[in-house]
Amino acid sequence: MNGRCVITVGDLGEFGVVARIAERLPQGGTVLLGPGDDAAMVRSPDGRVVVTTDLLIEGRHFRRDWSSGYDIGRKAAAQNLSDIVAMGAQPTGIVVGLGLPADAAADWLDDLTDGFRDECDLVGASVVGGDVTRCDLVVLGVTALGDLGGRAPGHRDGARPPDRVGHNENHHEEKH
Repeated sequence: MNGRCVITVGDLGEFGVVARIAERLPQGGTVLLGPGDDAAMVRSPDGRVVVTTDLLIEGRHFRRDWSSGYDIGRKAAAQNLSDIVAMGAQPTGIVVGLGLPADAAADWLDDLTDGFRDECDLVGASVVGGDVTRCDLVVLGVTALGDLGGRAPGHRDGARPPDRVGHNENHHEEKH
């Protein structure tokens, strides 16, 4: 061992983890109530909300020994935010359900949080809330929200030449 003291998420406890995450997440203009309460509140000027969700499980969709927390956070946010954009909406926020082993390093959690934040930043969205729980491996449930801004939603079945519709067939079955 290198003599370095490693703080784990188990050391922080649930409220410490939530506070650590929340302090790293600036909130955008559509956020009325962000992380730290029982639920988040996001403004939807259009009156319609576009929503999508994905579940990522350690060992099936990513490996912590091959990918950094930062890369995993960016990937998890990007795949949801891109679904919102594909529907023609402006992403407004994501909500993250996070299962973590107690022995996960708090620094890894910081990197994961920074990855979420930086990917959201690219499209003007915020991490507005979520939930954390102890788990044997890392599990991420990410839900993204978007606003249509008065536009009609885009649909895959509405694509016409020369439109391009992309889908990764292995999106939900990616293995490393």
